[in-house]
Amino acid sequence: MQGSATPVPGTDVLTPSGNTTPAPVEPASDVPANSAVARFMSVAPATGQSPKYAISPAIEYQLGMVVTSSASDKERALNPDGTPQVDQNGKPVYVNATPDVTPIHGWLRYPVASASPDVPAGRYPVILFLHGNHTPAVPNYQGYDYLAQDLAQQGYVVLSLDANAINAAAQGDRSSQSRAQLLLGTLDRLRQIDANGGPGVLSALRGKLDFERVGIMGHSRGGQGVSYAIKYNLTRVGVTQQQFIAGIAANPAKYSAWPDLVAAAGNGANGNASGFDAALAEYNMFYAAGGSAAPYNIRAGILLAPTDYDQNVGVSNVPVAMVAATCDGNVISMDGAHAYDLNRFGTQYDTAPRFQVVVNGANHNYFNTIWTQDDVVAGGGQQLNSDFQTYCSPTRADTPRLSADDQRRVATFVVNSFMRYFVGGEAQFAGYWSTSARLPATACPGGAETCDERVLLSVQKDATRSRVLQRFEYANALAGNALGGALVLSGFDQISACTIPYSPTPWSSPSCIPASPDAFIIAGHLSASGRFGGGGYVSIADAARLVWSAPNAKISEYLQGASAAGYDSLTFRIAVVRPMGQEVAVTLTDTKGASATVNASDFSDAVYLAPKPKGAGRPLIDDPQDVSFSGVGAPMQLLNMVAIPLAAFTGVDTTSLARVDLALPKASGMLAFTDLEFQNLGRGSQ
Repeated sequence: MQGSATPVPGTDVLTPSGNTTPAPVEPASDVPANSAVARFMSVAPATGQSPKYAISPAIEYQLGMVVTSSASDKERALNPDGTPQVDQNGKPVYVNATPDVTPIHGWLRYPVASASPDVPAGRYPVILFLHGNHTPAVPNYQGYDYLAQDLAQQGYVVLSLDANAINAAAQGDRSSQSRAQLLLGTLDRLRQIDANGGPGVLSALRGKLDFERVGIMGHSRGGQGVSYAIKYNLTRVGVTQQQFIAGIAANPAKYSAWPDLVAAAGNGANGNASGFDAALAEYNMFYAAGGSAAPYNIRAGILLAPTDYDQNVGVSNVPVAMVAATCDGNVISMDGAHAYDLNRFGTQYDTAPRFQVVVNGANHNYFNTIWTQDDVVAGGGQQLNSDFQTYCSPTRADTPRLSADDQRRVATFVVNSFMRYFVGGEAQFAGYWSTSARLPATACPGGAETCDERVLLSVQKDATRSRVLQRFEYANALAGNALGGALVLSGFDQISACTIPYSPTPWSSPSCIPASPDAFIIAGHLSASGRFGGGGYVSIADAARLVWSAPNAKISEYLQGASAAGYDSLTFRIAVVRPMGQEVAVTLTDTKGASATVNASDFSDAVYLAPKPKGAGRPLIDDPQDVSFSGVGAPMQLLNMVAIPLAAFTGVDTTSLARVDLALPKASGMLAFTDLEFQNLGRGSQ
């Protein structure tokens, strides 16, 4: 294969030594005698424990160039101030894009020697990272090496892809179609290396790459690229030779770096076919569509603070984690949460789970070590709501913010444990992703013992492991629930049921009956320029929006004698909108009249907006330092999951259930509610 692969000086990692046996899963210190009723049953192991391999230095690779394209039918043209262009009739103006040529370039880490003779030889799973649209003047792809080192030491081949050529194109391809093609094109080159060997040190990977175990992670627009790559893995959307020739003929100046290609293309109609093929070989170019390339077994996808300009739907059959950061000053519309809302329920035959991961106090840039600017302080190049900036200021007293180092502690655990569990099948991380294991100290600020309020995890299992009791996807959802039973909402001043507005802009035009209470409408948090400024309620899932002004407003769902056999948890999603915290007293009653009540705050940190553990009266009493933010919507308000083990409802026959009640004891408040379900989360699977 043409190309190059060169070790990068100064990137060597110390050889691991000592015990390579995976660390045992430790029991949580606060687990009661009946652990089935505990929120946490264990502490997840740190991803850096017991490294198995010595690893290569970072290898800078260059493996040719892939011909990519943007989704020009979705690529909006922008005015100089960043607002979308419209024509004289008020209709959108789209970019007329021609194909681009994107280098297969970046950094790679791989295992070179086992740290112990007990480590079996074999093929290595493959992980790819993809950065987003930051200035092409800096090596953006180098910013995830902290993740790559940690994974490579556990036996994974990790590539971080250079998408700067895409960033240098107009608007950096807002659709991120080209980024998806870069991901899949890189896998195509790796498949050639596995079969035939590669340039330089990459010859060591011949016969070593396991394409049955592939994971992909994208940050920012790279996250949108990952969502498309999951879809394009089957369809292999790309550029044909005829389209490439036509693009060159239409804009030869764009391809002036490859004169033989331009000459062979001619005016498109009189091109030299054999000369064009020779030029492709000369410049080591190939097409993103991959010809007849077989799909890859992508076992995990992570969208890390992603964009989602297209409201991409149909991201299916792959376990996917959508990560949102509550102090994201760049993707301030919280597209990661939108991606989860749009894709959380798959089709009948889609068995892959979905996850929403909300990192409290994280910004956009600090997930990447090259992106050192604080996007909240700098405004991410956009006008941020001043209340949001004040709330997320790293210098204010009792700030919710994570430092750059602490944010990467969280990212290391979230990204790498997800990859190791779903791609590598490493069962020691099952507890965390089933909600029954708490974060390890290595994921906490400064190595604190616990910090689960920092990461809010929502899980949606497939139809064989979940039973929906109440959603609000239909206009008449307030009339009853999915079981045919009644939905009774008592003590509320305002009630609105909102369905997902799939197009064109989910956050600006919710479909609500009756009209949404004003506090939920994102337009209330726009900056003076009319651009979304951060803070406020930003989830777009179908949900009930509720307002009350006297204690003990109640949501009652009549369950018609339903059985929860085969499920281990009662789950629902809520978003606290006013004030900072709300308790939810959950009562389950069986058909014989036996009932039990538990508090949601004993099982979730979703009931308080700031990243603070339960205590000092929280969530019923707002922390004094949070009061100034409780009425303006400065914090991001997102639908997060509360998961209560069914075993916690002691004395209740969960095979014959009459009703579930969610009572709200606080004197007043506003919240959104949806996705009441029985789920089998796999609690206790370690």
